[in-house]
Amino acid sequence: MPRLPAQLCLFLIACCFSAASAHAGAAEELAEYHEKTILKKFDSVKHIDASKLSQIGDDIILFDVREVDEFEVSHIEGAIRVTPDISEKEFMRQFAPMIKGKTAVFYCAVGYRSSLLAESVQEDLQASGNQQIFNLQGGIFDWHNNHRKLVDKSGESDNIHPNSRYWGRMLERPDRIRYRNSN
Repeated sequence: MPRLPAQLCLFLIACCFSAASAHAGAAEELAEYHEKTILKKFDSVKHIDASKLSQIGDDIILFDVREVDEFEVSHIEGAIRVTPDISEKEFMRQFAPMIKGKTAVFYCAVGYRSSLLAESVQEDLQASGNQQIFNLQGGIFDWHNNHRKLVDKSGESDNIHPNSRYWGRMLERPDRIRYRNSN
């Protein structure tokens, strides 16, 4: 096997470290965005992290507040997709009867769209018998970054839709980014 010149080897090693460090701060950037933007803007919304979510039990309904193509690439198992621009009235008409007495957890890519919807419906949900309404802290990006289970229509999936290249920088595994479901 031929040997690579030393300069080429050093260049390849530098590229590998550069790519790794470019995404090494993804989780930190996501946490900072949550802290500086989501919590400030949506201070009336309760936020829950993934580890606490798993402790709630079976009386949870997950609402995925992303676009169809994002949902089709992957989502949290059992989640119901809700269009991000659904009105408060339409949301209540469609979902209030099925979630009465349950915990409603909203999520999107990073938590902005889901916090917006949670904020707009939480008063009506509480009035109709829901005491627990949360936004998933860090959204599906944090879920994916922590290697938690995602699914698509064919079963388990490691892929994730970044919403855009801008938001994709908060994903720690860029090799798993997909803009379309290949199934």
